[in-house]
Amino acid sequence: MTRRPPSAFAAGACLLLAATGCAAAAPSGAADDTLTYALGDEPEEFNPALVDEHLDPVTEMVFRGLTAHDADNEVVPALAESWEVDDDGRTYTFALREGVTWHDGEAFTAADVVFTIEAVRDGGFATSNKFADVDEVRAEGDHTVVVELSDPAPALLDTLSNGILPEHLLAATGIDDPAFGEHPVGTGPFRLDTWRHGEYASLSAFPDYYGGAPGLSGITIAYVPDAATRLMRLRNGEVDAAALEPRQAGEVRGGDRLRLEVAPTADYRGIMFNMSPEHCWSDAHCDDPAPRLAMNYAVDRDAVIDGVLHGYGSPALGPLDQSPFGTADTRYSFDPERVERIMTEGGYRRNGDGIWAKGGEPVAFDLTTFAEDGVRAAMIEVLATQLRDQGFDATADPRPRDAVDWARLDAFLIGWGTPYDPDGSLYGPFHSAEALAEGGSNYGSYADDAVDDALDRGRATADPAAREAAYADFQEAIAENPPYVFVTYLEAVNAVPAGLTGIRQRTLAHHGYGFFWNAEEWSYGS
Repeated sequence: MTRRPPSAFAAGACLLLAATGCAAAAPSGAADDTLTYALGDEPEEFNPALVDEHLDPVTEMVFRGLTAHDADNEVVPALAESWEVDDDGRTYTFALREGVTWHDGEAFTAADVVFTIEAVRDGGFATSNKFADVDEVRAEGDHTVVVELSDPAPALLDTLSNGILPEHLLAATGIDDPAFGEHPVGTGPFRLDTWRHGEYASLSAFPDYYGGAPGLSGITIAYVPDAATRLMRLRNGEVDAAALEPRQAGEVRGGDRLRLEVAPTADYRGIMFNMSPEHCWSDAHCDDPAPRLAMNYAVDRDAVIDGVLHGYGSPALGPLDQSPFGTADTRYSFDPERVERIMTEGGYRRNGDGIWAKGGEPVAFDLTTFAEDGVRAAMIEVLATQLRDQGFDATADPRPRDAVDWARLDAFLIGWGTPYDPDGSLYGPFHSAEALAEGGSNYGSYADDAVDDALDRGRATADPAAREAAYADFQEAIAENPPYVFVTYLEAVNAVPAGLTGIRQRTLAHHGYGFFWNAEEWSYGS
């Protein structure tokens, strides 16, 4: 097996350029304990206040929050050893670990927590709403933090799994300091040594990590956007591990140098419809749920999973299939007869081209996605064909990412989902207050009073029974007035060295991120 220490990787960085490899690989069987992992997406900066650390492995390994998630995605202690919540759900008291140090050797204290929460809340960032309900946060000594909320915020413990920032480095510059985003300092098990944009980020083990020294001495994340190039470099031994597309899994299976690690994710794909008044997906049928409901029965999810995902997925019935709050049943299945019934009862008839129409207006739209995402691009071709076969005039229209204008789309193959608290993956894309025009992440400008009410109730209480009822109502509401055609959940496919141990499986996040959640436990050998 070829494994490359960070220094050798930096010396041969040109092999990670998007063209071709040009540096000699490290000697086969090199006696080091580092890992080089190739993936496609590179963040703009490594700063958990601005980028969700669960969507970036470097940020995830460099920083730690007050809380973390275990193999079951349950909240567990991290920088906070324990916490208490008052009966009204508005006061949280955190007892912090003692003896924790930042990567520069400075002591981590309660002042860092207060600084981070206040700076994010008051900074006007896209992430600021995470702490919108925090009235006051204060330190009581160096190792106790009290958070006072205006209203119960049951997702707070999940939110606090995002990394805490060092006050001593950012108090003067602000938490969005670009220099810090390039050279972050955290309390996590690995520290960043080198970042070469478009090439790689090289990390080394932090020996003073509060959880104990990591099993690997270093991890390098190689940024290789093209999936075919990632596979080539994996097979050539230029990288040790890689994120693969499902169709590539067969290229790895059966060898003795690599093995596949396949994990479920909460990452779903669905056809999102633009329902904004300025540009509705179908002016004639915008407010009619019948076509959107019928299309949920017009797609053959199993065919998409088999043909595009090569079996690495599962049918999506809604946005909470991977959540304990999920109550969706098998109402969505491939059912052409039900399509006919819904459309006919809705007053639609097929026109001379076999397309459903009402008042002379056909149900027609362009289905877009990011052209750079090979899986999504292949998926919309299949979905458009399936929908046309059932009488919906859908045209696949993949576009480069920088050419996608969310406000002018008809429909888009969206990717979303989180394995953590449902508020984090529901309020943004489905609440009317989060419509794109208002600066939110409801890109389809979907609006439904029953949905809004259920989402408001779900985030306003910590009572499990009340939240269960609220999210059950939410799922009923979107079943009657669907914002999406829910298609499939993805499985994350990673190839890793056969001798790498310590990887523990759990349900991963959007794009399969979270794979490195316990990287400090990884090592070579038994």
